Parts: sequence; structure tokens; C-alpha cells
Amino acid sequence: MKKIKRVTITVDTDVDLRFRKVASSKMLFKTGWYSEAVEEAMQLWIKHEETS
Repeated sequence: MKKIKRVTITVDTDVDLRFRKVASSKMLFKTGWYSEAVEEAMQLWIKHEETS
């Protein structure tokens, strides 16, 4: 079973709104869409940084 970690972050409002717009259209507002999108973004960032 996957462990879950709850986090609180602070981000620029415009960045959050842009992220939500893109993520919601991809995730189609299914249950947990925002968490899933943030996790995917984090994974992509990690992969990018590890290969840079």
C-alpha cells in the first residue's frame, strides 16, 4: 500500500491558478485530481533535475 504524506505549501496565486487550469483539464476533476497532478509535477521535476 502506498504511504501518503499531507503537506502544506505556499505558492504564488497566479502560478496556482495556471496549474489548476491545466491540471483540471487533464485530470477532468476526478476525485483527488489536484493531489495527483501535484504528485505528477513533482515526479517530472525530480526526473528533470536528476537528468540535468
